[in-house]
Amino acid sequence: MKVKVPKTERKRQRGGRVTRILRRVIMIAIVFVLMALAGMQILAYFTGNDALKTPGNGVATLITPLQSAFSSAVNWVVDYLYTLKLRSNIELAYNELKQQNEQLAYNAMLVAELQHKLSAYENLYDEVSENELMNPLVATVVGRESENYFSVFNINKGSNDGVEPYMAVTMDGALVGYTESVTATRSVVRAIIDSEASIAALISSSRDQGTVRGTLGVDGTAMCRMYYLPVDNLPRPGDLVVTSGVAMGFPKGIPIGTVRESTRGMESNKQYVVVEPLADFEHVEYVVVLRYRPEAEDVQGRDDTGDLTYTPLDTAKPVPTVQIGSDFYQLAPTPEPTPEPSPTVIIGEDGEEIVVTPAPSSTGSENYEYQIPSGGTDTSYGFTLSPTDSPTPTPPPLDMSVEEDE
Repeated sequence: MKVKVPKTERKRQRGGRVTRILRRVIMIAIVFVLMALAGMQILAYFTGNDALKTPGNGVATLITPLQSAFSSAVNWVVDYLYTLKLRSNIELAYNELKQQNEQLAYNAMLVAELQHKLSAYENLYDEVSENELMNPLVATVVGRESENYFSVFNINKGSNDGVEPYMAVTMDGALVGYTESVTATRSVVRAIIDSEASIAALISSSRDQGTVRGTLGVDGTAMCRMYYLPVDNLPRPGDLVVTSGVAMGFPKGIPIGTVRESTRGMESNKQYVVVEPLADFEHVEYVVVLRYRPEAEDVQGRDDTGDLTYTPLDTAKPVPTVQIGSDFYQLAPTPEPTPEPSPTVIIGEDGEEIVVTPAPSSTGSENYEYQIPSGGTDTSYGFTLSPTDSPTPTPPPLDMSVEEDE
């Protein structure tokens, strides 16, 4: 079965065949001409005939501008491609350098941070080494109160680490504050620049004692004031203020700050000393808690008690006193009858029995008899009354009443 091809398609196919034939003819003609020129050039070279060179020179004259133009175009394309490649390489190199620069900047920042931490750790190590007897503990600041940003802050150590309330907190050897409330894993530290803080302190040069409290300076900077100093001594600017070791169990001698100025000489309610703290409260990151607790010394007793003899002392017996009217009388004791001792039988050397009767003891317990008559005017009470000049305060007087018969 034959398929009918459309007329337009037949025309397109015939046009394609003609184009291919013309292309082949042109190519063959060009090849033939080039081969002829090449052959003429070869013959001219071997024979030395210059006439044979004329067609080649003409062709060269015609081709040279075209060759130059083509060469220029090729060079421009090559240069452009090289430029693109170079630009791509430059951009790639730039991106690599930029990435390296960012990495170097990050490394530099990391090195600076590590250097800062190393410096802080060195200071902490020195401080801990110097205060080993105070049981130091390194802590990190993990939070601050928004209202008092520099006055109250939290640290990551608590009762599990042996921290207790009212322990000294230092930084770079200077007092920062004290622990106020303690939980299992955290503690709240109140700084010395807080207005509610009160630290017992003394001036190192004069040893005058007072109380340091926090306040704000005229320019808004955190300062301290020292109150209750003696009125006869004026501190000098630059004098060091340290803890006095009174109250709170603080160690004695922790630096607090230096004297900046004094208002002494003014009214008594306005007298104080301005103290500039040594600690940098705007950059508090690591602190040291001094878990110091003073221990009472043991009482030393005598090692050898063998030569000690204990001699009991006679206790004075009270003498009863009786008040009759406005006069006081002491009661004279009457001795109790001592029972007669029983005889003792002793066997002698010859077998005779000897009866030994011990003499009655003259000592006996004293007995007081109080007899009150039942009637009549008999004033005999069964004991002897002896007047005294003044009453005896101890023992208390014996309250006795005598009823007389009418």
